[in-house]
Amino acid sequence: MKYPLSILLALATVSTTWGEEPATTDHPDSIALPDYTDLDELVVVQKKKMVESDGAKLSYNVSDDPEASSSSIMEILRKVPGVTVDAEDNVKVNGQSSFKILMNGKEDPMLKGDLKTVLKSIPAASILKIEVISEPGAKYDAEGVGGILNIVTDKKTKLEGYSAQFGGWIRATQIGGYLNGRTKLGNVMLDANVSYNNGRVFSRKWYNDSERESLDGSENHLLLSNQEQASEWDYTGVTLNMSWEPNTNNLFTFQGNYGYNSWSPHGSMRRAMYNPAGDMLWKTEQVFRNGGEYNGFSLSGSYQHNFKRDDNNLVISYLFTDSPVKSLDEYDTTEREGLIDITPYSAMKSKTLYLSHIIQIDYLNQLSEKHLFEAGAKGSINRSNNVSSTLEGEDKLSAVTLSDTEVDAAQTKDIYSLYSSYTGKFGSWSIKGGLRYEMTRMGMHYKVGEYEDFMTTLHDLVPNAAVSYNISDASALRLAYQMRISRPDISQVNPYRNTLNLGTVTYGNPNLESQKMHTFSFGYTNYEGKLTGGAKLTYRYLANGITDIIFMKEGLMNTTYANSGVEHAAMLDLNANWNITSDLQWGVNASGSYSHFSSDSELLKARKAGWQVYASTNLNYTMPWKVRMSVNGGVYTPWSDIQSRGTHTNYYYSLGFSRSFLPKDALTVQLSASNFLTPNQNYGWRQESESMRVLSRSRSSQWNVGVSVTFKLGGLKAQVKKTAAELEQEGSGGGSQKNG
Repeated sequence: MKYPLSILLALATVSTTWGEEPATTDHPDSIALPDYTDLDELVVVQKKKMVESDGAKLSYNVSDDPEASSSSIMEILRKVPGVTVDAEDNVKVNGQSSFKILMNGKEDPMLKGDLKTVLKSIPAASILKIEVISEPGAKYDAEGVGGILNIVTDKKTKLEGYSAQFGGWIRATQIGGYLNGRTKLGNVMLDANVSYNNGRVFSRKWYNDSERESLDGSENHLLLSNQEQASEWDYTGVTLNMSWEPNTNNLFTFQGNYGYNSWSPHGSMRRAMYNPAGDMLWKTEQVFRNGGEYNGFSLSGSYQHNFKRDDNNLVISYLFTDSPVKSLDEYDTTEREGLIDITPYSAMKSKTLYLSHIIQIDYLNQLSEKHLFEAGAKGSINRSNNVSSTLEGEDKLSAVTLSDTEVDAAQTKDIYSLYSSYTGKFGSWSIKGGLRYEMTRMGMHYKVGEYEDFMTTLHDLVPNAAVSYNISDASALRLAYQMRISRPDISQVNPYRNTLNLGTVTYGNPNLESQKMHTFSFGYTNYEGKLTGGAKLTYRYLANGITDIIFMKEGLMNTTYANSGVEHAAMLDLNANWNITSDLQWGVNASGSYSHFSSDSELLKARKAGWQVYASTNLNYTMPWKVRMSVNGGVYTPWSDIQSRGTHTNYYYSLGFSRSFLPKDALTVQLSASNFLTPNQNYGWRQESESMRVLSRSRSSQWNVGVSVTFKLGGLKAQVKKTAAELEQEGSGGGSQKNG
């Protein structure tokens, strides 16, 4: 921001004491303002830190990223410490694929459906910051062993009145746009956002080769598969926020959300089976169409009452969610040879409805400058119903439902919780401790299908504790313990046997329990000066992890789940940001972990250990003529778990140039390109057990080029207000985001 030097000098003479008379020209120390002379402009520069952290929560300030005006959240996530995004766009938080993902501290149907599609569709220009909450504490739900990824959209602008912002992009993989508007009417604030993204116009091909070898001596010894697929999808998200503050002691908020996501991958698949002598038993060729859609709708409201001051309040919140999902997977057999029983047409159809009601009460009291007490209660009523079946016939018109495959199952998941926490400051030391109790009542009722109903009750005490020592106002040491849980979702407990893929059968385990992760960490953060960053050493222990189990039985590959995984892991995370000059900034993130996995269950007896390393860097430079350049890149070694391991070390890189035009930089144009030197990337995985071996190799186009335009009109200093509570919903998987 630029100010004439004379105005700065004049402002320095104004008294800061209310009620004091203004200075006059008779005063010996006063300055006669009418006689000033314009001098050169004085530029006052204050560079906001891109990354900030207190050890428990790390914030990445998206609004200060020059690439945000034309990027999606998925692209920005690659720069966030504690978050990894691999070549297949699978997201992990603190090395875990099980985590909570929230929008402004709440569950949002916009974030449901296919997570990869959603994160590619939400424009980063509408985001203020992304928070990685490694130590959620007792106030947050215990779900999500990797912690919480919170996307904050509340964004201040500079002018009074109203604000509007809209943008569009066209890239080698998608085309889309968004519109955001905000206005204030008395004590009422309104904010609306609409976004759309289409991945059907520029669909990309994906190729896969796989081998499945039986080690138990069965005649069906080796299955070779080859598949090519084009993925098509689109996404629409709508959000409306409102706040009403009748007076300083009372605040009402309302939020409505809608999210729609459809997908329709299609392609062809060739498979052949060989016996131990190498003779072909059969082969087939099929054309497939896998379509589905997700509709998510939610309404939420909250009321906050302040007891004469902001740091002593009571908040009551309510959230309702209705989220239907349906899919249809179809296979047409175009060629077959050998002894194989396969129908010309087969399909699996599924429809699932999720309903949720949540009510929560939170109380906060800053007892004194050094002591903070928080407590609350929550009730979460969750119902889901899944109807699925397999159809077979000569063609789609004549196909009939196989009665023994029909399932109509209702899942109950009711969660009731209480929590309390205390934070105290004693000089340079601070302590925080909390305890959360959660009772979960979950089960299945089968209206159709020869399966046994079940209902179970889980009791979980989830503690957390931390001690911090403040070396200075911006640097600290922190020692912490955190426990997190992850409940099984409906697909993991549903015993329905899916035999649609030749030679395979997949089914859930209704006896699964919540897995519990214990995490101990010691970290150092320093966010003052030109060079800032942090380091954290973490040890985590998982005693009853939900593990994928694969084994051969009667010539079929069986896939199911069990609470059989034990994991010990040590991890070192490093991040640094260097403001070299006011125009040049450099950031580095690195993470290395060593994990040991084991299982002694009846279905799986295994031991495995391995390293994984991830490193990324980003450089932002403001060139002459206000052109901003961004360079990003990263590399990650193969992942591993108890039976599986990735087979490739992958990387990514991107380059972007942007320029703002018009007063107040209202118009921004950006050109971007990523992975443009190599048209394809290879990745894959290997999975082994005592009775079988599986190898999968994939290849897909990763290059991307694009242009985007963003335009801002007007502005508001005010923003839609939020109550002090964070309202989370238990989704189909207890709220965890599992992918990969």
